[in-house]
Amino acid sequence: MGKIFWLASYPKSGNTWMRILLTNYLRNSNEPADINELDGGPIASSRVWFDEWAGIEASALNDTIIERLRPEVYRCLVRETKEPLFMKVHDAWGRTDRKQPLFPVDVTGGVVYIIRNPLDMVASCANHWGISVAAAVDNLVNPDFALARSSGALSNQLCQKLGSWSSHVQSWVDQAGLPICLVRYEDLHQNTEAFFEQVVRFCGLPFDEKRVCKAVVFSNFAELKRQEEASGFHEGPVTLSSSFFRRGQVGTWREELPLELAERIIEAHGDVMRRFGYLDADNNRL
Repeated sequence: MGKIFWLASYPKSGNTWMRILLTNYLRNSNEPADINELDGGPIASSRVWFDEWAGIEASALNDTIIERLRPEVYRCLVRETKEPLFMKVHDAWGRTDRKQPLFPVDVTGGVVYIIRNPLDMVASCANHWGISVAAAVDNLVNPDFALARSSGALSNQLCQKLGSWSSHVQSWVDQAGLPICLVRYEDLHQNTEAFFEQVVRFCGLPFDEKRVCKAVVFSNFAELKRQEEASGFHEGPVTLSSSFFRRGQVGTWREELPLELAERIIEAHGDVMRRFGYLDADNNRL
């Protein structure tokens, strides 16, 4: 029986890039992996996948019942594979209404948590959600924020309770009690080989330096943009009119984020930002 490695993050923090890196490493092919055919298992909140394994359509259930069933669906999935699964997840770590962990320890190999400076992340979130930057900031500071809540419109995703950015980070890093490899997006961007190597080793994959280097080259931002422009990217929301792979840079908040919105994020998340190196002790932005 395999185990699940949860690739966890707040949206637009580099989760998809990590999946692409892992796919290119696992395949060890002579050409880049197709971004629309990634390995590692389904996205943890996929409605189609849930319907298949639960044996009932999520549209017939409310969010509480769906959440209650999700841990058992993950267990069913793991029983059918001998290989490790790498599942993208944007939910905060938490428990069901019956106090059961949403992400069961018995099927978990570990957590790769990707964290990104929220000042940089918020403009990408706004673009991804099709809302203003100010509205995206509202989401990042909202303790009750969730994606794809049950409504009249049928989403291709199950409800995902994110909470605020700080509570999301803390839920996985401090509360989950699961083995964790924390990767800052900024570090991965600056030295992709070194920090991706840490992920490979943490996940117990056979390590090969040449494969790491090749996976990094095949997963570079220019290649991802090329593929998206040529064939689209099916994991982007149907409402997204611009690119999913937008800029992929560090420090762009200085061009995209009004000062008053930056200050609002810092006021709400300063403690966690300082903890992970995004602010110094005097709240200066690093």
